[in-house]
Amino acid sequence: MAESAWLTFHCGTDKQTRLATFHHNGTEWQLAEVSAEPLPEGGAMPGRIAMTGQFGLAPGYTGCPGCAAVNFVRCGSCAELGCWVGASADFTCGNCGIQGPVVGTIKSLNAMDVA
Repeated sequence: MAESAWLTFHCGTDKQTRLATFHHNGTEWQLAEVSAEPLPEGGAMPGRIAMTGQFGLAPGYTGCPGCAAVNFVRCGSCAELGCWVGASADFTCGNCGIQGPVVGTIKSLNAMDVA
């Protein structure tokens, strides 16, 4: 069975915080789903479990429920995940509001839980 991890995920359009589910397929961590319902205020725990390696999208991932963007990035300022329209060179973080260019690749994330 594939290893799974859960992280907070911030939509840049509706500014809601949701839960992202990643599955490890042996070669990379793949974003499989972002919850349709926002997390309750204070419902997210601080990240504590390191995930390292390559990151991508799972087959069948349908995108962010808030805006339908099918890509994701990690903010260079607050380190939180958010949706991103891949056609744009810039990203606006749904968590801290910082704007900037998308550069590099994600090498590690901090999950709330791993099973």
